[in-house]
Amino acid sequence: MAKIRTEVIVFDQGNTLIMDPFQPILKLKLREFTSLFEGHKIRIDAERLVEEWTKANKEINYPHIGHFFQEEPIVQGALERLGVAPDVAAHLGLELLGAYRAGLKELIASDPRTKQVKETLGKLKDRRKRLGVFSNDRIVGLGLTLHCMGIQACFEYIETSESIGIEKPDPRVFDDILDWFRLPPNLITYVGDDPIRDIDAAKKKNLNAVWYSVDPNLYSENWRNYKAPVEFEPDAIITSFAELPEVFG
Repeated sequence: MAKIRTEVIVFDQGNTLIMDPFQPILKLKLREFTSLFEGHKIRIDAERLVEEWTKANKEINYPHIGHFFQEEPIVQGALERLGVAPDVAAHLGLELLGAYRAGLKELIASDPRTKQVKETLGKLKDRRKRLGVFSNDRIVGLGLTLHCMGIQACFEYIETSESIGIEKPDPRVFDDILDWFRLPPNLITYVGDDPIRDIDAAKKKNLNAVWYSVDPNLYSENWRNYKAPVEFEPDAIITSFAELPEVFG
């Protein structure tokens, strides 16, 4: 596959810059979670806690929801499944959410992939590529991820579906990217893991598109349909984030 000539590279966040941290965080913080229950005089089976939180995470979905960052309705959904009284859940839910987000920071700091992503972005910057990130996410969730990874300064364009009120695969997302960089679409490349939301949508606006074909075993929660559409035609395919510098001419 020929190298892509591009001046701008815009990245998806979830399962591109960062892998889904949900299940690893549940494992990392499980003892603390059960301790929080005990603080409210509730003894909880750890396996059932993981099971019900996982179900709530899969079933509760609405525009701009932060599944990686987690949100209170998801946690409250899990507590409802566990039969926790509403007056207790009102306090316990916030405590669990705080512990989860602390776990997110810990996980990012200890993940070797964080260093790989940072080094790769540095190589692209050294080649004078202009970088951006757009995610179907909350502003606060994306901001926390980029800050904890130490990569926020790499990007001149940082945007979320929440801030512009539009989610991928709506093509107006890519109009926002084009408006920011003021370049022809053939000089802008979008990198993401979702064939429909990332690749097919970008191609419909005539951007270049690099498909990050992630090992399915790295998906913590496979709650989306990642089946590629018939017309799926990425300009390049990578299986490791570190391969990106070799994609661009």
